Amino acid sequence: MEKILKDKVAVITGAAQGVGAVTAKLFAKEGASVILTDINYPFVFETANNLAKQGYKAVAKRLNVADSTNAKAVVEEIYNEFGTIHIWVNNAGITEKSDISHISERSWDKMLDINLKGTFFYTQAVFDIMKKQNYGKLIHLSSLAGLCGSLTSSASYAIAKAGILNLSKCFAKAGAKYGITSNCICPGHISTQMAETLNFDDKVKERIPMGRLGTPADVAGAILFYASELSDYITGTHLNVNGGEYF
Repeated sequence: MEKILKDKVAVITGAAQGVGAVTAKLFAKEGASVILTDINYPFVFETANNLAKQGYKAVAKRLNVADSTNAKAVVEEIYNEFGTIHIWVNNAGITEKSDISHISERSWDKMLDINLKGTFFYTQAVFDIMKKQNYGKLIHLSSLAGLCGSLTSSASYAIAKAGILNLSKCFAKAGAKYGITSNCICPGHISTQMAETLNFDDKVKERIPMGRLGTPADVAGAILFYASELSDYITGTHLNVNGGEYF
């Protein structure tokens, strides 16, 4: 059976661990050449190197999504090295647990710079490349919190993730005539290293009809769908990955 991402070049941000790392392995197993990026270069290098040792096509690049001034140069460097970028996954992000009454301007700016501003400008940079090649798959990680607000993470996180949903729709409308699709994944409560800082309690699990937290693999499968030809006529949409959890 032919691998569904055969000969594709994919870039995943925030790929050192969690959803990004699992998605990178899944993409590589399906035939893609994967560029794993993260601000923590030693960590993402180790993740990519482990994949390469298993025979997969995987390399690491340092990328700081908070530094949007370098977005165009970083994306062009990747493009020049690999000759193309077929798939771009905006996975990098941060979260925090903070009462709405105690969100400081500094923490607000940091949340929006990383989770929304950086995502926009890196997507803008790769969008220009995809327009020239008349093909591209943009996949953005939003959140259940972006759809309905949040109880387990901060309001600033939920607001940034709501922005990602609209960002995705804007690129979907702008990119359709160039063969570029743009779609969102909205995970619910997923068990990752980052989510551990939120200290999900038993009440969270009780709200999930499937009775468990999601896994990075649950999210990676949805990302793969949007990255593949199976979704070629789907754009501007979001896919909920939350075990049936709705508010």
